[in-house]
Amino acid sequence: MTDTIWSKDTLLDITVNVVPLMILGFFLLFFILVAPWGVTLSLVSAMQILLIVVPFIALVILTYEAAIHIER
Repeated sequence: MTDTIWSKDTLLDITVNVVPLMILGFFLLFFILVAPWGVTLSLVSAMQILLIVVPFIALVILTYEAAIHIER
């Protein structure tokens, strides 16, 4: 076993999660920077952002945990 979990084989195995992370990141930046429906401090805007941020964070944690288990 190596000292780091980010070996070449591990990175190849978890690349599957990179595409959804990039898609979520794109939409997060799009909704923040472009703001197609305008920026208001309302519950709807907060839910819109949370529905992107929460899965993004969960997928980052899942990817990290998967890398640890793959390396074992």
